Amino acid sequence: MGPRSTSRSISRDDALVVAQIRGPHGIRGDVRVDPRTDVAGRFTRGAVFECDGVGPLRIASVRGEAASPIVRFAGYDTRDAAATLRDRFLRVPRDESRRAAKGAYLWADLVGLAALNVDGRALGTVRDLIRAGGTDILVVVDDAGRETLHPMLESVVREIDIAADRVVLSPLEE
Repeated sequence: MGPRSTSRSISRDDALVVAQIRGPHGIRGDVRVDPRTDVAGRFTRGAVFECDGVGPLRIASVRGEAASPIVRFAGYDTRDAAATLRDRFLRVPRDESRRAAKGAYLWADLVGLAALNVDGRALGTVRDLIRAGGTDILVVVDDAGRETLHPMLESVVREIDIAADRVVLSPLEE
């Protein structure tokens, strides 16, 4: 199928959510971060993110596993300061995410695409994507509001054409 979808980001205007700050970790201002991106190396020292309600935040240090990093932001050196960041989203510009993804699709780019079967019949519109284990799932809603799920597999997703605002699917047998 070629490039897979990446960056489990949700969109707000031209910025994509790449993480949610969970809460303080320890007493020196570290926070636990829940990544919403597949871009390796997104959370590195010096990286800058737009934080909802706060403004830009620069990573001063990062440790732990990539799937659940523990991050300290510049200027947030105490547990109380870090607690003010709890549950806030970290965002990056959509163009930056595209550069980082290199040849993969952003989830935010797939939402809203017309879903067609291989014969050109309309199946609905891509409303969302979900991660189910190691496979992304397209959530397609038809005109009657019925929802169907389509795994992002070569045998199912035959074509993704962002420029034409469509995805061509060969749905699995019901």
